[in-house]
Amino acid sequence: MSSIIPPELPKLPPVRESAEQVLPAAVEGPPVEPAGPPEHPSRGDRGRQGRSPRERPPQARARTSAGPRGGAPEAPPSEGGRRRNGRIRYSDDGRRLSSAGNALIVAVLALVLGALLLAPGMHKAAFNGQPGTKRDVSLALTAGLVRVSHALLLDRPRALVQDAMGRQNADQIDVTIVAPPPPTVRPATGPTSTTPTRKPSTKPAGPKTPARIVFTPTKRLRIWIAGDSLVITPGYSIVRAAGGSPVIQSVGGVDGHVGTGLTRPDVFNWYKEIATQVKLLKPNVVVLNFGGNDNHGYMTGLPPGTSIGDFASPSWSAEYLRRVRVVMDMINHAGATVVWIGLPIVSSPSESADFDKLNAIVQREAKRRPGKAIFIDTYTMFAGANGGFTQYLQNGNGDNVKVRAGDGVHFDPAGGDMIAREVMRQLNQQFDLTSWRKHKNA
Repeated sequence: MSSIIPPELPKLPPVRESAEQVLPAAVEGPPVEPAGPPEHPSRGDRGRQGRSPRERPPQARARTSAGPRGGAPEAPPSEGGRRRNGRIRYSDDGRRLSSAGNALIVAVLALVLGALLLAPGMHKAAFNGQPGTKRDVSLALTAGLVRVSHALLLDRPRALVQDAMGRQNADQIDVTIVAPPPPTVRPATGPTSTTPTRKPSTKPAGPKTPARIVFTPTKRLRIWIAGDSLVITPGYSIVRAAGGSPVIQSVGGVDGHVGTGLTRPDVFNWYKEIATQVKLLKPNVVVLNFGGNDNHGYMTGLPPGTSIGDFASPSWSAEYLRRVRVVMDMINHAGATVVWIGLPIVSSPSESADFDKLNAIVQREAKRRPGKAIFIDTYTMFAGANGGFTQYLQNGNGDNVKVRAGDGVHFDPAGGDMIAREVMRQLNQQFDLTSWRKHKNA
């Protein structure tokens, strides 16, 4: 048999050669760039074009450095606007970022606008400051702000908010001290008597005590409480005690204003407040406490041409006595009795000495008004066994009770209850609060 030799098959080209034939080498060159940017690029496109290499994600940084498909690096964007390192700064979500300078300008404008809106209150706060260079400079600066604010009508929003809150004219600086007119004495119009006058007695006549007014559950004694921060704790104790009596009614609550007094009507005008509330509430008794913020030499609301010396000097004491008289006259002329809670002994010896001087002025004036003014001496009431300051006192059971606050000035609730009991005791002596029980049982 003859062997059959198969025909020789053609050789196939290598795979690499076949791939080169399918994909020519020309495609490995740089890609053809578009003729120009689109007329209206989308927000995302702007963000992708405008990001700096430092701000882009890793994939974008790789494309930027190597170019698409290994080509040349991308050219920087040509958009206009604020640039940093030649590029517009955008956040990752496409928002345009602002520089620190722009933020600073916005903050300054906001502060100026806020100062103009609050100018009236700032001017009053500067006026209420203690005398000195700081107050003078603050008044000069805020006065200019008030004029600009008023010219631009930027003080109107604050006034509207205050009116809505019931605080009309809260920024008005009022230092007027209006004293009630003295009672008029009508001259006798009848015929002149021919009866010989009796020789006046050489025995001094004591002050005449008026008859006690009777109060009943149907005609209750109305009591109003006002003053600085020292009246707040005792005031609420008095309100609770009044709530337990069927013949006493608290009206107006406790009208306590921190940091106020009789020397600074520019801070809070108590003369105006007392005149308004006495007319509105018609109380029979007004409980007051002032002086805790009055132990300094500066006063506002002085009469024209009046000057005063330092605290407790003769001229200062005379002016403070005049103000105490104005307050008591307003209340007495309205038919009410004044119960003035004196200043207590405090932890500071120098401040205790100041309070003692203020108590002497008020107590001397109260003694001139028997049946119309009562002075509650808390200075000795809260003194310790050695006559000095103490935070604890013994109660009726012999237990030590904390009666003073930690600041060494104000009262704890137990101390307020002590004052309330003394006030109630004085009211029972001044008025008839119990005879109605006899008529009820009869």
